[in-house]
Amino acid sequence: MKHLFLCFVLAFVFILPLTAADTLDFWVVDVEGGKAIIVRNPSGQTMLIDGGMPGFNDRDLNRVLAAAQDAGVKRFDVALITHYDVDHVGNVPNIDSKLPITLLVDHGPLLPNPKLAGINRRAADAYVAFLRGRKRLSVKPGDTIPFRDVRITVVTSNEQVISKPLSGGGIANDACPAEGPAQTRDDDNAASIGTVWQFGRFRMADFGDLVKWAEYKLMCPKNPIGTVDLFMVSHHGLDRSNSPALVHALRPKVAISNNGERKGISPEVARTLRSSPGLEDVWQLHYSTTAGPDLNTSEQYIANMKAQGCQGHWIKISARRDGSFTVTNTRNNVSKTYKK
Repeated sequence: MKHLFLCFVLAFVFILPLTAADTLDFWVVDVEGGKAIIVRNPSGQTMLIDGGMPGFNDRDLNRVLAAAQDAGVKRFDVALITHYDVDHVGNVPNIDSKLPITLLVDHGPLLPNPKLAGINRRAADAYVAFLRGRKRLSVKPGDTIPFRDVRITVVTSNEQVISKPLSGGGIANDACPAEGPAQTRDDDNAASIGTVWQFGRFRMADFGDLVKWAEYKLMCPKNPIGTVDLFMVSHHGLDRSNSPALVHALRPKVAISNNGERKGISPEVARTLRSSPGLEDVWQLHYSTTAGPDLNTSEQYIANMKAQGCQGHWIKISARRDGSFTVTNTRNNVSKTYKK
């Protein structure tokens, strides 16, 4: 009987932490208008989505390392590189030197693009050189990215889009315009990997810096995705992205913006987010001088209020299999839980 009781106690002790840790967690790092997100799944695997900028006295590197310490991350099983612009890929080799990356996931070869020049071209070339001898997976629409406990479906990659709708998708998109913008290549943004994440009943969409013409190619005339709970605002909230055809069709409850103080959350995008059906809140990494006092979100949902002396506070999201999720602002410890 004593042995049975001891087994019961030990089972309870070991099961309790596993139950408590059954969340999909995201750390949206402040890299001043670039992008860097750390993800940890319930199995303990870790992912880096982009890495921010190099330089600036290792500002972005140090902020990623600080968030990684909070997440208990010592290495990354996967690094998802949405595209090759410097504010996304430029810092990845530096991060790898501190927190080794096992698998690099990207959109594959660069398309011919005379506008990919200067600092962005150098960042792309440096990433290609960094890849030598590394384990790499280049994905196309319809592929899934290996990461336990969650299904991550690629819906855009290298200017291509999925040909078959996901579960819940395939209905006419009333937010599509009669005619969208012409297809042009501006840096590597249109090639961004766009993903839809499914964790139990929780759904999230992230499209990197996908621009409007590529959004229309994906979402019009029919929405192949359906709705999501969480939307990672595209392109830092710039109005070259985030069309109503994308945002309003997805109908997210919450939008998270990786903007800087002077980059992102344009007035047009702020209005698109606010008018999106079913949207409850927008959370921002920075107060946006572009949006101005009337179009910024509530101060309690802004992680960094001023660039001068900015501490690089991040936003954390913990998603549960029942579809609920909690968002936390680490500047003021304000948290809000959203139900399915």
